[in-house]
Amino acid sequence: MQLNLNVTLPRVQSAPDNWLPHFPNPADFRFDYYKLLHNAPLGLARLRDNGLHRVAVVGAGAAGMTAARELLRCGFDVTIYEASDRIGGRLFTRDNPQGSQLSGMEMGAMRMPFFNLPGDQNCLLEYYLLGEAAAEHRALYSQFPNPGSAKGGTGIYLNEGFGPNHSFERPQLIAWPYEGQPDDATIAFLSAKAGRFVTFFTDYIKDIYVEAGERWPQLWEKIVAQYQGMTFDDLVMAPAMNVYAVDDGNFGGFGMTAEEAELLYTIGTGDGSWGAFYSIGALWFLRCTLFGFGGSNLQTIVGYGSPQTLPWYGQPVYDAAGNPLASPTYRGIQSLVEYLFYCKAPQQPASLYESDHARLFTRASVSAIRKLPDARIEVRLADGRADVFEHVFVTATQWATQMSMQFLGFSQEELPQAKITASYTQHNISSCKLFFPLKEQYWQRPDNRIPQVIVTDTFIQDAYALAWQDGNVDPGVILASYTWEDDSLKLLPFDEQALVDKVLGKLRQITLETVQQDITEYIVRDRPVMIQWIMEPGYNGCAKLYRQRDESANAIDLSYNQNYGGRSHLYFVGENYGVEGGWTEPALRSAIDGVLQLLHQVDATFIVQDFDFNRDYPRW
Repeated sequence: MQLNLNVTLPRVQSAPDNWLPHFPNPADFRFDYYKLLHNAPLGLARLRDNGLHRVAVVGAGAAGMTAARELLRCGFDVTIYEASDRIGGRLFTRDNPQGSQLSGMEMGAMRMPFFNLPGDQNCLLEYYLLGEAAAEHRALYSQFPNPGSAKGGTGIYLNEGFGPNHSFERPQLIAWPYEGQPDDATIAFLSAKAGRFVTFFTDYIKDIYVEAGERWPQLWEKIVAQYQGMTFDDLVMAPAMNVYAVDDGNFGGFGMTAEEAELLYTIGTGDGSWGAFYSIGALWFLRCTLFGFGGSNLQTIVGYGSPQTLPWYGQPVYDAAGNPLASPTYRGIQSLVEYLFYCKAPQQPASLYESDHARLFTRASVSAIRKLPDARIEVRLADGRADVFEHVFVTATQWATQMSMQFLGFSQEELPQAKITASYTQHNISSCKLFFPLKEQYWQRPDNRIPQVIVTDTFIQDAYALAWQDGNVDPGVILASYTWEDDSLKLLPFDEQALVDKVLGKLRQITLETVQQDITEYIVRDRPVMIQWIMEPGYNGCAKLYRQRDESANAIDLSYNQNYGGRSHLYFVGENYGVEGGWTEPALRSAIDGVLQLLHQVDATFIVQDFDFNRDYPRW
């Protein structure tokens, strides 16, 4: 997910002797998770007794695997239940149908923020991709070809090619050159208005954010109060502020007219329609775009270096019941979960896959989680199997959890109705992706006039061409249609072949009419790869977003593990229980937060250098 203003947020160093991260970083919880794991080469903690502490983890995505790996390092016995036949969750890299060594296709998360750049050591994603792995295995990455940051250029197709207000005499693509600005005054003006709000906001908060003390939490509380009742649409229309008299948390808005907002709804600022997000809460936009999740520095992950020498590469692998798993290839963003599962943590005797104290069951859908009279928890599967644990981590999405499992035997003091209501009423969004292999990297051809990225107001929305390797060895892939919410729901009635014909027909029309070249000549049209996340029963959507006035639901999701986990022995972690829906980093952070809260509740001995949980870890 992305709302990209091509604005580079300033990197501000926090005080050196505390646990505050740099800016930008998430707004609600300032803590340096990279430093936490870097300072914990032997794990986060050790259990004080030698008893068997069994933990069930529901879901084998990024959050589930992170929690399981860190719990194993601390001495817990871990069982992972995964409803599907694979690991990775919404980190889902499909092999290129033309060959597994070519550019893969990211069906889920694909644009990775590093807050701001790889090397800043400011996020958990970087720790697991670059900080922990040996030098030869550190992940390979490249800048994602977002509009304005695509070296092969970006073209904007609006109103059937006739531009804003049908101002062109013939259909054309509005050019947006690499690291430049859109070649259209109306769109450039919209971009400047939106960018001014981001700059105005971040210039004021960036130094306050990295101060120790209560000044930032108090200001953020006022910002939340100011904006939590607004939609993103309201934010776009709210008057812009001209002075930094914002101690009340009111930074104004984009200051757009109705006509400007309508155009922004259609095309964003050149990176695709924002209309799908207009009805969500303004706070989601603030939390993501203004705190390091968007911008021009998002990365695509090629995979870990020298993958052939990593454990179990290309070898037959099985879950604990003997069911076959896809062999790890350590390519694409899914490689993160493969690394967490198959590779040993630093100074550990065995990986999650190899340890006698960890097991993974795939094809294992959880139907019930029941609190027993002795305070343990029974996890029951849909096929009738059951096991008993001391603690359970739930990482499945909120809607999938609602539709597939029951929570039984928990009191209101352990699992309050407000928490259940928050999970059932929060909004999960739909998304559709349609990929194809390419015959060649067409944007590298000297005679090419077709931009690498095409942004439209048509049913296909946006098309992104990219490659992981040099054009001589890798022809690349194209995400020919990338849609969200209502735009993706329009596509639901069509089967794959019908949608292939519609999408390729539209792309052919656009490129022939505007640049007199046919993009489909470079597309392997009979090898499509498609996903509709709303149709995946284990997910029921691709990401959590939320409406205005949902802050109380967000608050209980964020704080549940701290306030209730010790009594219920339940911990809810993953992107769906955060507030920056659609991104990987919140899944990783919530997993570590859940682990820390459990370690605190069982009175484990923390062994992180210079870290004291009660002194250094913030409270929600």
